[in-house]
Amino acid sequence: QEVLQHLQLLAVKLQASETEREKLEHAKQEWIAGISHDLKTPVTSISGLLQAVNEDVVTGAEAKEFIEISLKETTRLQQMIESLLSFNSFAAGGIPIYPIKTQIYPFVSQVFNQWVATLPDSQLMINVEKPLREIDSTIDPLKVEQILINLAQNALHAIQADGHINVTIKETDHSIEIYIKDNGSGISMEEQPFIFERFYRGNAKKLKVRGLGLGLSYSRMIARAHGGDLLLIESSKDGSIFCFTLPKAT
Repeated sequence: QEVLQHLQLLAVKLQASETEREKLEHAKQEWIAGISHDLKTPVTSISGLLQAVNEDVVTGAEAKEFIEISLKETTRLQQMIESLLSFNSFAAGGIPIYPIKTQIYPFVSQVFNQWVATLPDSQLMINVEKPLREIDSTIDPLKVEQILINLAQNALHAIQADGHINVTIKETDHSIEIYIKDNGSGISMEEQPFIFERFYRGNAKKLKVRGLGLGLSYSRMIARAHGGDLLLIESSKDGSIFCFTLPKAT
């Protein structure tokens, strides 16, 4: 009887050990997938900008501006690699944040202006409304930029002709709310509860965009690591509104 109990206990321990190995392997796969997703954006931007210069789509001062943006994107790519390779932090469920006190409106406006510059053939209109007064937050600029660009790209994928994105920055007693509104095709009611799940991709997006379904999930993780959040406020055939919140600087 004692031998049987010992064997049963050993079997339980082996099963638990196997479960831990599976969890570690799953965490490693998610980490690799996250890196692939996050590195894709600046690589695509740099490629598009340099191709426009190489093919003389832009020349002179505009070509110089495209090269300067490419250099900035290269720096951003290097910073992303350094940050994303912090595997221990990521596997433990945390994202390393390197906060800097930042004026939100100039920062957000610059991020979107540079992003639009990487879309030379797009007719997309983007407007960042200036708040009544300047608001500061202590953020990791690189990671907040990742959130904003991901939301902008998602909006671009949903927009048809004559597309526009409107960005509004609001202030509450304790937080900053950044609203990103587009006039795209929207997200179906059936899919809305799942859009922040890792690897989830809606049926319409599967047909239009290649990807791993990590953008919104990872963006929400970054927002929450800042003490904020990322929410879908509403979505319909007339477009979608996301709200990205950040704590105000103390």
